[in-house]
Formats: sequence, C-alpha cells, structure tokens
Amino acid sequence: MRFSINVVSAYIVNDGKQTPMRGHPVFIAQHATATCCRECIRKWHKMQPGKELSQVQQGYLVDVIMTWIQKEMKGN
Repeated sequence: MRFSINVVSAYIVNDGKQTPMRGHPVFIAQHATATCCRECIRKWHKMQPGKELSQVQQGYLVDVIMTWIQKEMKGN
C-alpha cells in the first residue's frame, strides 16, 4: 500500500478534504485511523506538518491502516 502524494506532501492546499469519506475501503480505514489528512496525522499520530513524511513514517501509517482493516475483516 502506498499513500497518495496528497497525504505525504509537506503542505497540502486542500488538507482535510483530499480523502473521500466513501468509495473505497481504504478511504474508510484512513478516516477510522486518523490517517486521512496531515491535520489528523499531526493530532493523533504526532507527526508534524511542514515536511514530507519519511518512508518510516509512511510505513507506520500503512501498518495502522492495515491493522484496522484486518480487525474489521475479522468482525472486531
């Protein structure tokens, strides 16, 4: 899984509006895990805006999303 450039970038013009609320299971997972925009990532995952997310940070966020999806698939 790879994040779109809209979440990885240092500054996002439409931050908070770039990830749809529906249409794909990953969009739902991003909102459920607060990985949908840089403001949520800052608030809940303590990754400050102003610089592009590193590969390590992206990997962490992907793990968060995948863990949520796996739990949802098991019915938890």
